[in-house]
Amino acid sequence: MLTHNNLMAKQKLVTLEKTQQKKLKDSPPPPAFLYARENYIILGAGLVLLALGFLLMTGGHQPPTQFDPNIVYGFTTITLSTIVVLLGFAVVLLSIFWKRKIF
Repeated sequence: MLTHNNLMAKQKLVTLEKTQQKKLKDSPPPPAFLYARENYIILGAGLVLLALGFLLMTGGHQPPTQFDPNIVYGFTTITLSTIVVLLGFAVVLLSIFWKRKIF
């Protein structure tokens, strides 16, 4: 036997369930990652190039008491390492602006 209080409580429960379902339907989807997987792969390649360029700048191993200008001012430490570092920065910048082409 339903009393007036039980009926009112049941109606409130039904309306509460409906509003919760409506909120679930109207809520936006959870935010996705800022960049796509391709962007992170390109970013990783750029970081590897940067690390390689900075390793090339070190010039290799030589004793601390001996100075060899061919190693310090050689092609690898001055020219090649600079090109690799600049290329690494360009690839990192490219990874930021890379967009997936949608056809």
